Amino acid sequence: MTAKIWNIWNESGGPKYPHEKVIQFCFRRFYPEIRSETKVLDLGCGSGVHCIFLAREGFQVTGTDISEIGVANTKEKLSTLGLKADIYVEAADLLNFAPSTFDCVICIGVYDSAGYAVAKNSIPRVSEILKKGGCGFFLFASDRDFRVKGENPLGLHGYSQNEVEEIFGNTFSKVYIDRYITTYQNRTIEENDWLITVEK
Repeated sequence: MTAKIWNIWNESGGPKYPHEKVIQFCFRRFYPEIRSETKVLDLGCGSGVHCIFLAREGFQVTGTDISEIGVANTKEKLSTLGLKADIYVEAADLLNFAPSTFDCVICIGVYDSAGYAVAKNSIPRVSEILKKGGCGFFLFASDRDFRVKGENPLGLHGYSQNEVEEIFGNTFSKVYIDRYITTYQNRTIEENDWLITVEK
């Protein structure tokens, strides 16, 4: 998905609330007393909902997104709330940071939008910029998800298990491959995401 499309999407301001799985992951993984020393990258931050959540919880936050409007929205919201974070316009497969910069990378709803080639190039960069012992948390559509079937106007890529294993399998010391499934209308509609947790 191009920056132009994401700019249009971010004109609405993006979601208001962080994803529940991001909240669970951060609260279980990082106790309050260590958050001020924990550097987190929100890869594909959109209009900043997770950057705001992380900054409020005391993390050292960096956010990147391909959308100039998304980045501008994030900066404006952070400023209005009196929160601090470093926010940059950057594609998911570039990540121009020094090796071993971050303790954690989160990436929500990005790789299904960016596509397989971007994800395959992005993951090695994520590994490089994570510190030893650092972790990553990824959520993106599987090939069973209703959003990637039929017309699929956004051109989302739903990942097969083989693709997930190929992208993540040999890059980290630990990889946990799970699914996050939500159904609607008597289970006739299924939102079926991959939920990937990694450790370097």
